[in-house]
Amino acid sequence: MALTSPVLSRRALLATAVFGTAALAAPPLRAQAPQRAVPLGGLGLDAAQFGLRPGSPDDQSRQLQAALVEAARRQAPLLIAPGRYRVGRVALPDGANLLGVRGATILLAAGLGPLLSARGVGRVSLRGLSFDGLDIPAAGREGLLVAESVGQIDIQDCAFARAGSIGLLLNRSGGAIESNEFRSMRESALFSLDSLGLRIERNVVEDCGNNGIQLWRSQAGDERSFVRGNRVERIRADAGGDGPNGNGISLYRAGGVIIEGNQLRDCALTFIRNNSGTSVQILGNQGRRCGEVGLYSEFAFEGAIIANNLVEDCAQGANITNLDHGGRLSVFANNIVRRARKGLYPGVKEPIGGMGVHVEAEATVTGNVIEDASDIGISLGWSWGMRNLAATGNMVRRTGIGIGVSLVPKQRNAVISGNVIAEARSGAVVGTEYGKAVTGDLTKAPDARATGVRVENNAVG
Repeated sequence: MALTSPVLSRRALLATAVFGTAALAAPPLRAQAPQRAVPLGGLGLDAAQFGLRPGSPDDQSRQLQAALVEAARRQAPLLIAPGRYRVGRVALPDGANLLGVRGATILLAAGLGPLLSARGVGRVSLRGLSFDGLDIPAAGREGLLVAESVGQIDIQDCAFARAGSIGLLLNRSGGAIESNEFRSMRESALFSLDSLGLRIERNVVEDCGNNGIQLWRSQAGDERSFVRGNRVERIRADAGGDGPNGNGISLYRAGGVIIEGNQLRDCALTFIRNNSGTSVQILGNQGRRCGEVGLYSEFAFEGAIIANNLVEDCAQGANITNLDHGGRLSVFANNIVRRARKGLYPGVKEPIGGMGVHVEAEATVTGNVIEDASDIGISLGWSWGMRNLAATGNMVRRTGIGIGVSLVPKQRNAVISGNVIAEARSGAVVGTEYGKAVTGDLTKAPDARATGVRVENNAVG
């Protein structure tokens, strides 16, 4: 009876690597390279045929570049077996489809600059690769993987670690970033400028120096991106400042974004910050423990919907603000805010916060549950930001002031109706000027200073 060789062929090794069976138990690959690239049936080309050797201490950028060019020419995937490979500044050609084994195919930084980059191409796909930047500091904004002017970049089941700046840097690119892991970045996990529309879904982001996921635009515009189902934890604000850093998810001028179903924990300043993004929806997210405002929509935004979120243990639950810069038109509905307590956050000397939610200009606050806000449960208006406000059908419990309404300026229009307010130590509904109480409880007696404010049908206990 013929005996079967105990040594797996290279073809068998790559097949098991791709499909997730017994790859790590196979014997080590030999460094021998034949004269021509051999296709692995329907799987693609074997990168080892181009001299790529797992565990080699040498820079293997040239070998990987040659393999990518040939695979793209054949319109075939390029498969990299488990192992560690030192590479740097390798250009991804149009149509590149690079496959590894998740957690086992590791690309190590060979020096400064990105490990891989794609510029001016139509489509690129990466799956099952780990990028390790070895914490080499980068001067300025740089990524372990860089995509510039790429029509569609698809990145799935990859890992980014120890970036000297940013894990994934995108510029004028579209595509899908799904089920990846980002850990230990000096700056941020993902930074996108002027995207063509991205799906950023089911990623894990942990331990970043300044921000988690950033979608920015050089000019205000329609971003058309989705940020869904990601887990973001432990975001610091190493560079300081009063807002650009310390955010789990950060939008700047990026309109039309839907941020939905994300889990956020331990952000130095804010879970989700929308700066000047119009028609942004922040839906069904959960955040616990942040140093400043849990959910922020500020400056030149219009049309923000913030609904069905759960925010706990922040200085302030939500802030929808800055009419003086054009910030207006919002809905804050069906959210739960608990334990909004005044405190210090990085970069400030005086305690801030203590509010469940603050809104300005053409805003409705409805159907929310706010509990344990140390100063004010719901804050309506601030100076010029007191315009066309409604607080209806909310439950506010255990606060200083239940609902505070600004009496500056004198021309105002607001309704406070149908709310349940319990255990408000300093009054259920109180008129304020620049945050200081100037009336008694308006649910007990009207005040001539509160003209233009309708207070009716509230249940106070």
